[in-house]
Amino acid sequence: MKDNTYKTLLLTLLVALFLFLLHFLPTLTIGDTKLREIDILSDLAKKKKVLEDVIPSPKKPSSVVAYDKDGKVINFKEEWPKGTERIVDYSAGKPGGLDHFYSQLNLLVQKQQVGRPVRIAYYGDSYIEGDILLADLREDLQKYYGGYGVGWIDAGNDLDQYKHTVDNSFSGLTEHMVKKPASYDVNQAGIAERYYTMNGQATMTYAPFTLSHDYPHTEKWASTLLYLRSKGGANVSFNIDGGKTSNQRVTPSPELQVVKMDGITSHATVKVDGTNTILFGTSQEGKEGIVLDNFSMRGSSGITLSKLPEQMLKEFARVRPYDLIVFQFGVNAIDAQTTPERLKKYMRDMKLVVDLFHKCFPETSILIVSSPDRGSKSSPDGTMKGVEMLVGYQEQLASDCHVGFYNLFRAMGGPGTMMRIVDSQDMGTKDYVHINYKGGKYVSQRIFKSIVAGQKNYTRREKMIEQ
Repeated sequence: MKDNTYKTLLLTLLVALFLFLLHFLPTLTIGDTKLREIDILSDLAKKKKVLEDVIPSPKKPSSVVAYDKDGKVINFKEEWPKGTERIVDYSAGKPGGLDHFYSQLNLLVQKQQVGRPVRIAYYGDSYIEGDILLADLREDLQKYYGGYGVGWIDAGNDLDQYKHTVDNSFSGLTEHMVKKPASYDVNQAGIAERYYTMNGQATMTYAPFTLSHDYPHTEKWASTLLYLRSKGGANVSFNIDGGKTSNQRVTPSPELQVVKMDGITSHATVKVDGTNTILFGTSQEGKEGIVLDNFSMRGSSGITLSKLPEQMLKEFARVRPYDLIVFQFGVNAIDAQTTPERLKKYMRDMKLVVDLFHKCFPETSILIVSSPDRGSKSSPDGTMKGVEMLVGYQEQLASDCHVGFYNLFRAMGGPGTMMRIVDSQDMGTKDYVHINYKGGKYVSQRIFKSIVAGQKNYTRREKMIEQ
């Protein structure tokens, strides 16, 4: 019997080809009647459009136009080494972009005196708690650009005792923080969304972390500083290595004040007696180089930062100026039911945060670091639904605010990264949200390389301008 099955297959192919060609058929009109458009690929186009609506693609940032001494435009193009994630600057050279921060780093590279440390304020959630990620980023930055000391330490935060960069203890203090609203008054808050009231004399002690020597640049420092508000006045005493002491009187004032003792040391004790006095934190830092402050808040999505008092932030800008402010949030803003509408509202709330800090720190560079990967066993690619959507909206936020953006999700490996590095390399916890110190080193190396590459691009551009 002759086999005619090929005819059925041929007919099927011809029908498919005919339907495909109908996609390109123009809309027909008979008389005054317009026939309905035939589009066999409409479902695919619809899916593509929905994806574009969910994950916004900001316009490419305007190039910073640089001119030489003769007023001619310089043909400058950024260079990013292979495997290094680009830091995108949406400021077009205006305040809030990365130029200020890079210019300060450039001074450090050239061994020029800045007159103070180049300071970074790094805001985040539990992803950076206990100095995870930031311990390694700080160490690499200080090794490359100079500087030492762990930077900011909350006056009485229990979680600071788990840092692998400093041993500290405290007594006589009660913590008030944004995540414990029953005792928290935002009008009393400091820059870390915390403040500490005193129960008699307050004592804080600091020493190097004794279980390892992985971070040698935090094992000593040159200045010990205390930040406080004392409406009734206070007495502050410092004691550092070698039996050196300093006793200082804080005059009554409703404004933020800073008291410090200079002297290279690896141990310090600070005692405070005062009336109507609130403590915020201390800092251990060098007089030059890099200082990286960790402002982590477990469970935070970042939006409560917009409620911080404007006057308080301006006072911190005066007594503790920053050259770069980083916002790394997002993991706590999504779940498996995340929708574009929820994220759009979240971005509106976060815009208030960026606008407030830009207003209070007008010359400071601002960098939005995207959400990292968040693993999900139920997702085909191993990444929780909504993460890539969130990252897209965060880049759009940076574009709208004319600040810097860093795609941490892509830098650390993209979809499925958390499950891969946790299951095969023991770099985090089985919730596939949190990294450990090993994972922190993995992530921090990528951020460090991007910062150095960004600074080198700035340096090349400035040299071309000078020529």
